[in-house]
Amino acid sequence: MSKIQIKTIVLCAFCCALTCILSMISIPIQPIPITMATVAVYISGVIMGPKYGAISQLVYLILVLVGLPFTSKLVGGVAVFVGPTAGFLIGYVPMASVIGLVYCYFKNKFDKNSTKIFGLVLAMILGTFVCYLCGLLWYMIYSSVDIYSAFVVCVLPFLIGDAIKIAFVAVFAPKLEKILKLG
Repeated sequence: MSKIQIKTIVLCAFCCALTCILSMISIPIQPIPITMATVAVYISGVIMGPKYGAISQLVYLILVLVGLPFTSKLVGGVAVFVGPTAGFLIGYVPMASVIGLVYCYFKNKFDKNSTKIFGLVLAMILGTFVCYLCGLLWYMIYSSVDIYSAFVVCVLPFLIGDAIKIAFVAVFAPKLEKILKLG
């Protein structure tokens, strides 16, 4: 195995572990809790790119599926994937991928640091939209509610917190990239 392959595996495991840890930090509002897991998904997409960022989140979902309690309610198993938060959890995979795609485009296309930061913020906003969409659609099916009711429950309470998380990662991720020698 090459050094690059080993580094990729280690970083993938790091991103998965970060999601496991941060998903358990939550504010238990009902029916969808506010968690720190999206910070880990942002970081996964940024430092791993679209493919491996998504894989790290897929591994996280597999760990939860087999019963490990890495969720906001400290439970795991199949039941998690039929509850009200299932769409958000599943949305972590395309969220990381979208973030990785958009950020890699900006990072590789433009030399100006301000443009890269714009790309980073845009990537996280678009990734968050994808996660919201997955969560919203699943919640509409799960609860048999209209789009407005689902929006009030699944999106509105999270906008300010996610904006703060995006700002934090926009400052932190470039430093993490330098530490990991990715940027």
